[in-house]
Amino acid sequence: MPNYKLVVDSSCDLPIELYEKYHIGVTPLVVNFNERQYLDRKEITASEIIEKCKETKIFPKTSALNIPEIEAMINAELPKCDHLFYMPISSQISSIHNNARLAIQDLGVEDKVTILDSYSLSSGVALAAIGICEDFKQNLTVEQIIANHETRAKNVSMSFVIQTMDFLYKGGRCGGMTYLLGNKFSIHPIIRLENGKMGVHSLVRGKDLIKGIQKMISEFKTEFEKDNIDFSYPIMIPHVTGDYAVKKVEEELRSLVGDSILLPVEASGIICCHCGENTVGIGYMLKNPLLKK
Repeated sequence: MPNYKLVVDSSCDLPIELYEKYHIGVTPLVVNFNERQYLDRKEITASEIIEKCKETKIFPKTSALNIPEIEAMINAELPKCDHLFYMPISSQISSIHNNARLAIQDLGVEDKVTILDSYSLSSGVALAAIGICEDFKQNLTVEQIIANHETRAKNVSMSFVIQTMDFLYKGGRCGGMTYLLGNKFSIHPIIRLENGKMGVHSLVRGKDLIKGIQKMISEFKTEFEKDNIDFSYPIMIPHVTGDYAVKKVEEELRSLVGDSILLPVEASGIICCHCGENTVGIGYMLKNPLLKK
């Protein structure tokens, strides 16, 4: 049986018990406050980022791993396995995927290391990672694992509702007019991952996140009624300081799926830097891809 190893980056929002169950490695991304750098999840958490922002009035920035850093990870992990799979955040969101491809070329290990495009972030990456690790157990070839991942990636549903547009605006992910109107009319964007890109799926109005949560749950229920939810995977609820919102999601979904597969998880610092506090998401695996409208 081949000895495969999967490594993700810290943008992958997966509960620690599943990291340990599947022996998944993690490369930390970098959160920058002025001149100070912190390793995501190792030296700073999402809740600590929010506290620093409130104290300093400074918005953080993020950094991808560079080629030498990725080469160091490969050199450390490859001797321990027959084949190494590295799956960072979507190539449409960060340069880390391309850096990884250049790293394996520099090292001349293309036959021993596979760089996978997650086409996602947060718990969308986590769901893809679970699928890959389950494939490892089936004694599949590298080519079969790659093919299965490419198919599964189309079935991942990952959405977030965001309390404030401050972080999106400071990060250059929404324009000034959108930002001003959003604040004036209490508009909350629902961000959805499609084809590896973050995009505004819809906008909801309200003083809090409840309407946005209800919309995401309504979309879940639509797929549930079609028998299109793959319950061999957990229902992920990544969040940034959004405990009340998480409870609302759990209350709404418990009657449909029970408690055992509902997995709240604190989102990474990377997600926090882009979305800000009181962000909550729902990630799940579909049996078949969503049809485009």
